[in-house]
Amino acid sequence: MSKLYNNIEDLCRAKKITITEMCRQAGVSRASLTDLKMGRKQSLAADTLSKIAGLFSVTVDYLLGNTTDTNVNFDSFTYAMHNASKDLTDSDKEILLSMAQQLRKANIKSSKE
Repeated sequence: MSKLYNNIEDLCRAKKITITEMCRQAGVSRASLTDLKMGRKQSLAADTLSKIAGLFSVTVDYLLGNTTDTNVNFDSFTYAMHNASKDLTDSDKEILLSMAQQLRKANIKSSKE
């Protein structure tokens, strides 16, 4: 069994959920976790790791065993957006992302003037 699987299993145990429930909540394939557990896979796709890390509020580096720091440090706005966006459609999220990118470009342009 891989270190990655063990880390995920430990997080599930701490949250008092099963691997199956974690997969459902994170929106990831249960089969990919089974393959990881059985050694048929050595890692998971980046988007899968990101979803699992997000569910547990840890970094992908923590899941991979590259750090023992479980803290993901968001400023208050980013944390609020993260929570507020959970029930939005993918289309709504794309609109918000586009707006943020436009604001960033406008701020960069105005700071150069």
